Amino acid sequence: MTSPHPDQPTRAERRTLPYPGDEAITAARDRAHQAFAQLFTALGAGRHRLHYAALDVDGRYRLASATVTTAPAWHLAADPDEFAAIEAAVTAALEGSCTVLATLVVQTDQEPGPVVCGWRIECGWLHGMKPAAVQAAVRPCGGSSAPVAHAYPAPFLPDPSVSG
Repeated sequence: MTSPHPDQPTRAERRTLPYPGDEAITAARDRAHQAFAQLFTALGAGRHRLHYAALDVDGRYRLASATVTTAPAWHLAADPDEFAAIEAAVTAALEGSCTVLATLVVQTDQEPGPVVCGWRIECGWLHGMKPAAVQAAVRPCGGSSAPVAHAYPAPFLPDPSVSG
């Protein structure tokens, strides 16, 4: 059967992913809020571009990005749609039942050029990536006039579920 709307997938083409349950989603959303609070505190004031990439269990890739400007006293400015998309994506990765591999890379505008750091999202939390891996991931394409960002070690974000 063909789709009556060309932009809408037919029922057979729609994604079917496991549903983890409301409690698991709520817990992952709470963890995402905690992660973003720690992340923005660690990054400090400035303009940051968040890039999310993941591979889902059905073999499809998910991408999201958002530009966020942080300032002292917990002021955050971002496009609400962009931020909602990246928040939902990070929540799904933290929950984990539908995600095979996920990363969050942050580029911060600084002088003389941008700096980047990144985290793998696995086992329900964000784990810092090595600068060499992030540097390789953000390298501009050949012939690009984009500035080359300098990678640095990602700030440690303590997992609130681990007591120590």
